[in-house]
Amino acid sequence: MMKQLKKINILAVIVFVCSIFWLMPLILIFINSFKPYNDMLQHFLALPKSWSLDMYVETWTKFGFPMLIKNTLLYTIVTVLAIALLAPMAAYKLARTKSKFSIVCFGIIIMPMMVPFQSYMITLTRLVANLDMIGTRRGLILVNIGLCMPLAVYMIHGFVKNVPIELEECARIDGASPLRIYFNIVLPLLKPILTTVVVLDTLATWNDIITNQLIVGGNAKAMNIQNALYMQFSAQTADWEHALPGIVMSMIPSLVFFVAMQKHIVGGVTAGAVKG
Repeated sequence: MMKQLKKINILAVIVFVCSIFWLMPLILIFINSFKPYNDMLQHFLALPKSWSLDMYVETWTKFGFPMLIKNTLLYTIVTVLAIALLAPMAAYKLARTKSKFSIVCFGIIIMPMMVPFQSYMITLTRLVANLDMIGTRRGLILVNIGLCMPLAVYMIHGFVKNVPIELEECARIDGASPLRIYFNIVLPLLKPILTTVVVLDTLATWNDIITNQLIVGGNAKAMNIQNALYMQFSAQTADWEHALPGIVMSMIPSLVFFVAMQKHIVGGVTAGAVKG
């Protein structure tokens, strides 16, 4: 027993040290976001001499953060709402339909999960260009929905398989229509996994940079926060005294959201592992 506890303590220490190691870049970003550029270069590991928010205010106004936040919120909300509406319907239909066609459809839907995004991002960009949606908000939203849909359907599909079909059969015997069965019985039972999907897709869309660069490109009016940070604060500009406050401001909403919703992520994943 003592040997097992000792092993657990050693593992806990290793995990703690690794966590500190991976947190250090974030801590250094926060600390150096309060320093002037020269002070940052000379005393990178030291605490700032003053904790003034002047650089945050300047970054907020100079680089149009209100518009960037508006764009990022638009992409996130529309994408997540579309996923929350369409993914449960598709997953439920595929899980309850016993046919080879439904198996093929399910395989086609989740196929993008099995292929690296980098392998087809160029052809995806060309497709969007041929549809005349490059540089537009609607083009990015459609691509985001398409990229988030496979994982959402996959997760909800596995959850539906664990929902007792007897509940639906009893409701059907009592005269309930398919729509009423779905909205009054099935959908409430999907709440744990649907919440998990919403949280994951919210974080993925808010923090997206590659897709925004590919579809929106240099269109300043349609950029999200991450793309704007990359375009304005790349290695060529070396404007790190504005870059770091911008990074901190972009991270705060996703960190707060993740901490607030963390228990729902765990609850959704574990609920899917319990057979009803």
